[in-house]
Amino acid sequence: MTSLPDPELDELSQAISGAAERVGPAVVQIRNRFLRAGGRSGEGLGSGILWREPGLVLTNAHVVENARSLEVKLHDGQGFAGQVLGADPLYDLAVVRLQGALEPLPLADFASAAHLRPGRLVVAVGNPFGLSWTVTSGVISAAGRSLPVARGVFLDGLLQTDAAINPGNSGGALATLDGRVVGVNTAILAAGQGLGFAIPSDIALPLAEQLIRRGRAFHPWLGVEAEEAVLPPAVARALGLPAHRGAQVLTVLPGSPADEAGLMPGDLIYKADGRAVSSAAEIRALLYGRAAGERVELELLRDGTVLRREVRLAELPMAR
Repeated sequence: MTSLPDPELDELSQAISGAAERVGPAVVQIRNRFLRAGGRSGEGLGSGILWREPGLVLTNAHVVENARSLEVKLHDGQGFAGQVLGADPLYDLAVVRLQGALEPLPLADFASAAHLRPGRLVVAVGNPFGLSWTVTSGVISAAGRSLPVARGVFLDGLLQTDAAINPGNSGGALATLDGRVVGVNTAILAAGQGLGFAIPSDIALPLAEQLIRRGRAFHPWLGVEAEEAVLPPAVARALGLPAHRGAQVLTVLPGSPADEAGLMPGDLIYKADGRAVSSAAEIRALLYGRAAGERVELELLRDGTVLRREVRLAELPMAR
């Protein structure tokens, strides 16, 4: 015997289906024929998002890495050759232009991810293992995640989701139930379950603009490893600090801008350019969009003394 569907569950199912139908036509499949080490040929499949005219696709850098040729297949079956305009290996983003695309394309509607809260329902659309235009659903598990990629180098601001993401989803869309894209799916933690990550639109789109203009992206570099630290509220009040949290420096990388400015392990940074900061990720977010040579003033606590240090930013070495 079957039971009648719960009206609320049916309404939710309809919302998920509607979101997938709105964003799906803007998701593409990318076939990369590439060269392996030693000159052997290989082939990989990934996803991308039709971003804007004329035929520009946002995807992951690893989807198009070492490409000899790219074939981009649209939702309606049309196929185009693709040309990489620029790639950013740090944030794993790339922009591909479709060659010969003349008709208006079904572009994705992007929205800011800045106000997403854990628990927000989302759908992921992509091509896992070549299974075209697969839809999965889940929630935003967390926002503002940081993943280490090298010593003192982190990917900040990532969206974490439990919507199923598998190989082939890379470069595909993460969208809210109104069908607006808020992230570019990029990575999973293979040792876990339901641990997927997406680059939020607020980071992906400005980087994509840089890739179009320059072929690469700029990443400002401070050169410290730090962790969030807490001061007793009474100490913070006595020192006139705006908050009782800050970023405590663990390591200063030799030759880095922070090293040249005289920062030391143990320093507690609580302000950057007059804005309160409580973690290394907040400092990096504040620096995002700055250029090499710009200066930032840090206010910090060292052995009970408040100090100010001016740091001249450089470009992250691995991003050059």
